[in-house]
Amino acid sequence: MEVNATEYESLENELDLFSIRVDQIPIWERIRSSVFREIAREKGRGQAHTHSGDGAKDYLHGFSLWLKNIADKNPYFAGEHDFIFFGHQRRKLEEDGYWWDLYCDPIHEQGELDYVHMEAPHLLSHRSPAKTKNLKYLELIQYGGTLQRKLGLRSPSLPDDVVSRLQEAEVEIRRRFDVDIDVVSEAQNALHIRNTTLPLYERLLDRVDPKVVVLVVSYGKEALIEACKRKEVPVVELQHGVIHDHHFGYSYPEGETKTTFPDYLLTFGEFWNENARFPIPDDRVIPAGYPYLEQRLDAYDDVEPAEQLLFISQGTIGRELSQFALEVHEDDRINHEVVYKLHPGEYDRWEDEYPWLAASDIRVIDEPEPPLYQLFAESSAQIGVGSTAVYEGLCFDLNTFVFEADGAEMLRPLVENGAASMVESVDELAGGLGSSTASQFDREWFFESDSVANILEELERIRDSHYE
Repeated sequence: MEVNATEYESLENELDLFSIRVDQIPIWERIRSSVFREIAREKGRGQAHTHSGDGAKDYLHGFSLWLKNIADKNPYFAGEHDFIFFGHQRRKLEEDGYWWDLYCDPIHEQGELDYVHMEAPHLLSHRSPAKTKNLKYLELIQYGGTLQRKLGLRSPSLPDDVVSRLQEAEVEIRRRFDVDIDVVSEAQNALHIRNTTLPLYERLLDRVDPKVVVLVVSYGKEALIEACKRKEVPVVELQHGVIHDHHFGYSYPEGETKTTFPDYLLTFGEFWNENARFPIPDDRVIPAGYPYLEQRLDAYDDVEPAEQLLFISQGTIGRELSQFALEVHEDDRINHEVVYKLHPGEYDRWEDEYPWLAASDIRVIDEPEPPLYQLFAESSAQIGVGSTAVYEGLCFDLNTFVFEADGAEMLRPLVENGAASMVESVDELAGGLGSSTASQFDREWFFESDSVANILEELERIRDSHYE
């Protein structure tokens, strides 16, 4: 069942949740995105990136990583640098045998910035060998905070009036969405994370003394951003995925703000600037491009596409989409070969969860090879629901379709823009294959060219303008 984002915004407004403060800290801005994700998870969406494991073993493993970080890649041994990059912990293995941070490494490779790169662990590990030079790990902060919280240190207390208002939100969430969310615990946890990690981030900033902090994915990093604002260090975020008007990490109601939002946001292109209500001035939302995509377009420029229809899956809608793929595959009117590209979060479970797909002769991609961009280059059409990859596939001139399912609102702007068609049935898809929709896609509007040069220019300008 689709979660009504407009109803969620209505709840925020009617209960005036943005006004709730604990010791002058606006608490709702720190939990609104995670509360919405929890509602979606309870309603059956949002499973793609979840990690479940033995809690005790995970804590022991985390503690061992914390101990190791004292000697290995200790962030407090970084020395002084103009820039600190807080990269994306989910890396990708490239043809050169190195694990890349797709958002930062192309900038590091082509630029000459004085930087140190910080990385949080992903699923209790780091990929190696990493492409990134001057790399430090964040276990001392992340697990140092966890250790304090487990010991009950720096535990926050919520005033009775705040608890009452958050409980009112719980009641309304139950009434409107028919799920039980412990909003009080969400707030306590957010404040506890702040209390235990903010001093550690401040100490790190004192040690490195950066002129600019660059990060990927700002929501969930509120303590880091607060530390930067206390130290008067400008924060720049690099766009990493789809931004839309109901993405609660970026889009805020008119008149509302987020005190822990980056000072600047470098987007993929002008399209994204108009796709949400950002809580910063328009002139600080700057179209710059997507370096990794630009590199991949050049790498596969000479590949000839075939009559191939690429399905872009996600764990949240995989059951519906894979069933539709089977219908398409078995329909005589469609001459395209169907290729089903799984999300990495589906690799280990798709045969159990999509038995109809496992029993078919559809080509299913359940490993990193061949790379997604190679599949784009080899295909003539694509279909997906709410993935950033669909936008990227359009850059390969693919005839593009959006499957009507939960989450399709993320790609609706493509349909409104004329770059894609919405389909609910095989009949609609059969009628649309071979049309010229892709020619209406203005690549430059979505993804600025010369992206690395643009980003480097903006980062240097921000550095220099703040320290003239």
